[in-house]
Amino acid sequence: MTAYTDLSALLATLKAEGFSGTIEIEFPERKGILFIDSGEMINGEVKMEGEAKRMIGPEAIRYLLSISNQKDGVLTIYQLSPEQVVILASNLQHEILFKGLSTDFTRLDRLLIKLREEKHTGFVEIFTRSQKPMGVLFLQEGEPAEMFTVSDSGPSVFGRKSISTFVESAIREGAILDVYRSQGKRPAPEPLPVEKEDGLKEIIQIFEGVLSKAEKLVDDTTQKGTFRRIFKKSLIEKSDHYPFLDPFGGEFDYRDGTIQFMGEAKERDFCQGIGECLQTTISFIEEELPKSKMLPLKLRAEIESSLEPYRETIRRLGLEPLIPSFL
Repeated sequence: MTAYTDLSALLATLKAEGFSGTIEIEFPERKGILFIDSGEMINGEVKMEGEAKRMIGPEAIRYLLSISNQKDGVLTIYQLSPEQVVILASNLQHEILFKGLSTDFTRLDRLLIKLREEKHTGFVEIFTRSQKPMGVLFLQEGEPAEMFTVSDSGPSVFGRKSISTFVESAIREGAILDVYRSQGKRPAPEPLPVEKEDGLKEIIQIFEGVLSKAEKLVDDTTQKGTFRRIFKKSLIEKSDHYPFLDPFGGEFDYRDGTIQFMGEAKERDFCQGIGECLQTTISFIEEELPKSKMLPLKLRAEIESSLEPYRETIRRLGLEPLIPSFL
């Protein structure tokens, strides 16, 4: 019951345990699901009663977190393998290609051969002749990736080993097929919001402003995505000294002008780590873009300019000695 469960605390525990699976959240007129891969939320979906439109992705995750403290909901947790979670989460966005194909006229085995040749990524929903769900076959690049079957005697189960047997059974007994193409990509983890100390919150806000302006300058001069790619490279370079900035560690992420930080770090360490990464970013830009000779100089000036509105905050937090390392 949501009345007795702190969802944020539950998610933090599942993250610490490296849990993979789903959390279904059901209220009287709406229900949703969170997909968790090795402790990280990678996708979400919300359905409203009486509405065909679904909410998917970060918007759905934020919505479910915002309503999770309401008292009339029920939480159900299912454990799956990381691979199964990714397959499910990647197929939330899809389009239907064929609906209501009957095995009276369409051989399922031949359809699968055609989908393999086309390197189809998506899924096939399979029903009995009376429209009772039998299962879902997921395909990646045309190859069967996972099978979800519905059993009369128990809960739904996964199993790759059952794919060939299931296909043979569907052909023998007859079935109705709906074929979908996936429009999604492998989802990126959605960091769980956590409370930070006030000082660290202010530092994060400062660097969000600095990074967003630096990103605009570099991308406007080169092409979209250049700054984030090079900045990520600098994070990797400095991750030995500042492990909380390791982009593959799942604690720090910068995208679309926003910093998500789920780790623990002292204010000075965080400030100095980002400062050194910015300095390294400038060096990498000099190496990678030798024709844009003025860009590193403009970037240094932009960083210095973007720090000006925060000088009083920097002074109050005692971080002034670290500022020269940014430039």
